[in-house]
This record gives sequence, structure tokens and C-alpha cells, in this order.
Amino acid sequence: MRRYLSYIKRHLFPQQQAPVPKLSIIVVVYKMAEQANNTLYSLSRKYQMDIKKEDYEVIVVENASSEELGEQRALSHGKNFRYFYRNDDSVSPVPAINYAAEQAIGEHICVMIDGARMVTPGMIKQTLSATRLSEMAVISVPGYHLGHKVQQEAMEEGYDTHMEAELLSSVAWKENGYNLFEIACFSSTSKRGYFLSGGESNCITVSKKLWNELGGYDAGFTSVGGGLSNLDFYKRACEHPETELINIAAEGSFHQFHGGVTTGQEAEKRLAALDTHFAEYESLRGEAFRPPKVPALVFGSFSAQSLIFAPVSVETYWEIKKYSYDKKESE
Repeated sequence: MRRYLSYIKRHLFPQQQAPVPKLSIIVVVYKMAEQANNTLYSLSRKYQMDIKKEDYEVIVVENASSEELGEQRALSHGKNFRYFYRNDDSVSPVPAINYAAEQAIGEHICVMIDGARMVTPGMIKQTLSATRLSEMAVISVPGYHLGHKVQQEAMEEGYDTHMEAELLSSVAWKENGYNLFEIACFSSTSKRGYFLSGGESNCITVSKKLWNELGGYDAGFTSVGGGLSNLDFYKRACEHPETELINIAAEGSFHQFHGGVTTGQEAEKRLAALDTHFAEYESLRGEAFRPPKVPALVFGSFSAQSLIFAPVSVETYWEIKKYSYDKKESE
């Protein structure tokens, strides 16, 4: 009788497979426990709007350090979070990114190379909507620094994690993440605004098809922090002949101060690191790095807070267009 019931259950009531998530978000963590915890909270369903846990997964890859987030805290943010710990000798996040992409089961891959990047509450919803436009879309969320100056400059004036904690508490970001716009400025690689390509994206999404065509992140970038690996991936994705850049302009990716290679060191060390990064790029690509120059499709509904940055985006766009026109006329 038991065997018969088992047969009936197996053939008449087959188990449903778990739905495949539409989006796999990769977050790389190294020596930034508190900042990463904020980042993961900003990716959780407690914070993100109008999405289901089945819509996406978050793959946390932590490289061994003296200040670890740990599996327990990472997984506390939701059942759709997965955690991988890596103990290798690489000083670059590139191996961790490509490893995470191999684990990803989503139809699209979103890379957040820096685990210290908080996002706004509509990021996942708007990214998922944008994936429907084209299988070859390059979906980018503009980048900002917390504070009213880019952190490379602010730290020279005493900006640190304590000041940033006070800044964050002043806007109750967990209750309304769009308030982050009020305490931020464009990062240097996003300063061209919403309507043009930038230098990179710290929250970039592509389909698995495009990911495979691009070959993921280039393992040749082995310098500390990955060098220009993120800028290189963004450039290759934007300049692919079949892609279209989509800027989710109403959302943002906000960098938290954590003593990073290019944002948290004094000028002499920072400039030396940048020299190494640009030299590494040139050795790999045979030419100096130049940001992509492609137009962007602006996507999403603006919040009142995000409109703060619309005027400068328009102004920058027209300045560049006018310069291009004047240059063409003079030729």
C-alpha cells in the first residue's frame, strides 16, 4: 500500500521545481564588515520595493581578511542570499567575481565589485524591468560617494567612518533609502551624469548570454583592488556592437568609506596605485585607457531626491554635445 501511494504521489502530483531567479547579484567583500552589512541590507526584501525573493538571489563572496563579515551575518538578510568564503592569495576581486558567476543561476548577472556600495530601494525592481528591453542591454546604476565631496578629497579634510556613520544616521536611510541622494555627490566616474556613458559602473547588469560573450572579468587584472578590471568590463560591454547602455538614473549606488585603494589612501599612495593600474591596463590592451563614448537610454521613474542631480546631468550633456559640434565645425 505504501509503495502504491508513493507511486501515485510521484506520478500524479510531481514536485514543482523552484523558480529560476531572473537576477543573480554578485557582491564581493574584503575587509569591510560593517559597510558590507549595510550593502546587503540594502539588497534585502526588507528594503527593496515591489519584488519577491524568488525574483533574485544575492551571491556574497568574501575574501579572507582581518575584518570578516562572516556567513551568519550575510545569510541573515534573506533566504535568497548565498555565501562563499575564499581563502586565496589574490589581491584582486576578479577571481571572486568569476567564481561567483559560475555559481549564479539567474538569467542575468549583476556585479557589485565593491561590497561597500549601498543601493536605493528601487534598484532591483528597475533593473528587472530594464532586462525586458533587450537581451543585449548593459544596465547601469549611477555611482555616488557619501559626503559632499568625492572621498579622495574629503578624507584629506578628515572625513572618516565615524563622520559617515553620523551622516547616515541623519537621514534615516533604512526607512527611506532615497534620502541617500541628499548626503552624496557623483563619483568621479559617474560625473558625466545620466545621459552619457561614464567611466565604469559599480552596479552593472548583463544577460548571461552577454556575460559569456565578454568572457566575464579579465583575469589578467591582478593588481590590488582589481586595477581597472571594472572599468574594462564596463567599456567592453558598452562598446560591444550589439549592446545598448541603459542608465537606471532614478536609482543610485552609494560608496561607503572603508580605506579603499583609490578612495581611502593619502594622495601619494593613491596616485602611485593609479599609475600601476593604468600601466597594467595598457600592457593588457596595448593602448591607454579611454572611457567609452556611447549615449545612454535613461530608464526609470525619478524620486524627488534623485532629481537633485538632474540639472548637472543636463548641463554636462549639453556642454559635451556643444564641444563635439564646435569641434566638427572647426574641422
